[in-house]
Amino acid sequence: MKVYAEAKGLKLGKLAQPLRAALTGTNVSPGIFDVLEVLGRDEALGRINDHV
Repeated sequence: MKVYAEAKGLKLGKLAQPLRAALTGTNVSPGIFDVLEVLGRDEALGRINDHV
């Protein structure tokens, strides 16, 4: 995420909030990396793709 944010000229926080909303359906959650770990790659990518 950090590399992607830097490549797009964004601060990590600007990327984390929309990502958190896509992954959890809310703007309040545990740390984004914790959420990603619990969901796993396939579920996380599926949820992100549902919001693109």
